[in-house]
Amino acid sequence: MTVAIDAARAAGRHLLEGVEGAPTGIDAKSSHTDLVSDADRESETAIVSAIRWAFPEDAIVAEEGSLESGGSGRTWYIDPLDGTINYLYGVPHWSVVICLADAQGALAGVVYDPVRDELFGAERGAGAWVSRGGGAPRPLRTTAVTDLGRALVATGFAYVAADREEQARILTRVLGQVRDLRRYGSAALDLSWVGAGRFDAYFESVDKPWDWMAGALIVREAGGRVTELPQARSGHPHIVASAPDVHDALVALLNRAVQPG
Repeated sequence: MTVAIDAARAAGRHLLEGVEGAPTGIDAKSSHTDLVSDADRESETAIVSAIRWAFPEDAIVAEEGSLESGGSGRTWYIDPLDGTINYLYGVPHWSVVICLADAQGALAGVVYDPVRDELFGAERGAGAWVSRGGGAPRPLRTTAVTDLGRALVATGFAYVAADREEQARILTRVLGQVRDLRRYGSAALDLSWVGAGRFDAYFESVDKPWDWMAGALIVREAGGRVTELPQARSGHPHIVASAPDVHDALVALLNRAVQPG
């Protein structure tokens, strides 16, 4: 956890320094709206170097392509800049994400919001917490909402246009059944905010482990529930996280919402 925290904060400081400058090295990935920049790559390089130095036997899998093999049975999943589009547009909502997993799943994870200087973290079986401005950690708990109709729900959209059209169809079946929807642009922060009680729930089609594993651990360790839904097609909800008492109702709603017709 100490290595993850230090690496996330160092990467966050580097990214903050680049906010005011013109972005460089911008390329498209899965679609013309899914972008990567030198900021992503440089942040990833710094994090991977710190982890490789501290734990040379651990494997590493990072969003921008860093792959390191290892024999320890543990793997680090890294998203060096979750919310790249926000970052490139100057929208102050993005994060650095690091998660360590073993054969049983996520073991420890951190999600760092450099703009607000908020660090969310969790360790399996040890609870979840947030530290603001480098201060003492404060324990996290999900909300106590029991009625899905009163739940504030976060979500996100895919990069491929056809998937977004399908998601728009699904949202028409969800919006009237919850308090309201929010879409901010960083899956890891959305999940962390569920753990912190700022959202009651979250769902999205994200399927890469660096996108959701750290945040899902934070939700679970804050007393919430997380479900991985099977996807009949890309763009359908995959990760569902929420306060415990509305989880089954939200999963059922989403299962109905994805049905054709």
